[in-house]
Amino acid sequence: MKRIVLLVVLLVFAARSAYAHGKEEHVMGTVTAVTASTITVQIKDKDPVIVYTTAETKYEKSGAVASMQDLQVGDRVVIHAARIKDQLVAKEVHFGAATRAPASH
Repeated sequence: MKRIVLLVVLLVFAARSAYAHGKEEHVMGTVTAVTASTITVQIKDKDPVIVYTTAETKYEKSGAVASMQDLQVGDRVVIHAARIKDQLVAKEVHFGAATRAPASH
């Protein structure tokens, strides 16, 4: 009986996490521009996407807490953003240095 109760509790928490995260959009690509309030991301085979930032936006660089000042053109990003009216507003920005392509011979 305890296992069933534990299983139900875990499923409820998992469902809540998925629901809360499910409304966000993900923007993945390479940073092409950074301003005081926006990040422009080039997505593979698509037009660049502009994502707005706020004071509440959280930043993480290679797994460590960071700030927007650490973000640079050329960094690879995954941005979790909410759509507010017709704009994407960043909740979390995860980034790291762009990987270099192997040299061709």
